[in-house]
Amino acid sequence: MPIPRILFAVPLIAAGVLLPAAGAALQAPATGAIGMDHEVFTQDAVTIKQGQTLTLTNNSRWIHIIGLGKGGRIQDSNPAVPIDYRRLMEENTSYTSGKWETPGTYFITCSVHPLMTVKVVVEKCDCCGGGGC
Repeated sequence: MPIPRILFAVPLIAAGVLLPAAGAALQAPATGAIGMDHEVFTQDAVTIKQGQTLTLTNNSRWIHIIGLGKGGRIQDSNPAVPIDYRRLMEENTSYTSGKWETPGTYFITCSVHPLMTVKVVVEKCDCCGGGGC
């Protein structure tokens, strides 16, 4: 009698769910970086000044595919947003964007975890001329 395929599928699915959580503790994100836990960013919003960069750090063992957008839907690139579509895993845990030059409100999301979105507010900087602080 053949073995039902479900007997192979269930253990593989369980291993995929449980194995990323196993292992030594990961380091916390550096000061000023936005951390990424399993299904959430470690903060809901961040405010930066025009001309600053933004660092995102995967402090979990789960894959995150991040980009401009909301609700897990990554949008096409926007010249005002210096963040590229990125895949962050345990091997490449940190990403620093280019300089945010255009003031406004933007959203970064994870296509793997649809509830994972962070609001980025870029404030205009008039202190030094040329729009950069």
